[in-house]
Amino acid sequence: MCKLETAIYAVFWHDILGRVDATSHALQDPKLDLNTAVAMLKSLECFVREKRDCFHVYEKKGREMSETRDYLQTRKRQRNVRLNPLDYGRSEEAALSQSEKFLVQNFLPAIDQFLSSLDQQLKAYEETSSLFGFLSKLESMNCDEIEAAAAKLVAEYKNDLDQTLGVELVQFTAFFTQFLEDEDDEKGRAHYLYKLLIDKKVVDTFPNVEIMLRMYLVLKVTNCSGELFFSKMKFIKNRLHTTMCHDRLSHLALMSIEYDILREIDFEKLIKNFAAARSLKVPGL
Repeated sequence: MCKLETAIYAVFWHDILGRVDATSHALQDPKLDLNTAVAMLKSLECFVREKRDCFHVYEKKGREMSETRDYLQTRKRQRNVRLNPLDYGRSEEAALSQSEKFLVQNFLPAIDQFLSSLDQQLKAYEETSSLFGFLSKLESMNCDEIEAAAAKLVAEYKNDLDQTLGVELVQFTAFFTQFLEDEDDEKGRAHYLYKLLIDKKVVDTFPNVEIMLRMYLVLKVTNCSGELFFSKMKFIKNRLHTTMCHDRLSHLALMSIEYDILREIDFEKLIKNFAAARSLKVPGL
């Protein structure tokens, strides 16, 4: 922290990573609405973009932290005139102060690289939101808007959804609005709509709506922490399992991470079918 450059980075990344951590926690909530996730990422992108004009603020804080006002002096290499004697067409380099050099060569590139990575993640969220985002505002949409949103979804998933999705959604919207007072606020809208279909036993009436909701609910909209996978790997792939193939390792890791769901699955029928297929008994003996 005795260097001014280090102090500037420390105060800058403290602000940025603090907001990134808070946003990441919100995105990991399984009950988070898709449109809210997009809004969260857009707000984070806006926050980081505004920091491009705040270099003087971080420079001032860095000088207070490091108790120095001077940047590290870098030795400028002189161009060998004998190797390149012709200066025709060359313009003299702009004379920049040490503060301006750090701004142009270090501070702004770091922010731009971060914004580029954040923009890639935001595009993935926006693509999903453009298809399924209307589910959170169905009751406020008119018939034409619902059918237009359904047509866009059918065009994307031609092999899974039928053209009748639009008219089904119009009727389904009128159906579920009668039960909105029973909705549990702690659950997401899509979870509530799917549960309503099952509880009221109207899946056969709205088959395409049921398929659409299942497609949406299995999408990995929330962020998944990579550290959890690596912490599980050390228990699965140890010195006794060094030759395990990639597919088997991935499947075992997923089963270990989602053990709570795995425990609720009934494997009795699967075990019986496996035992029957592997049975060595000869029929009639």
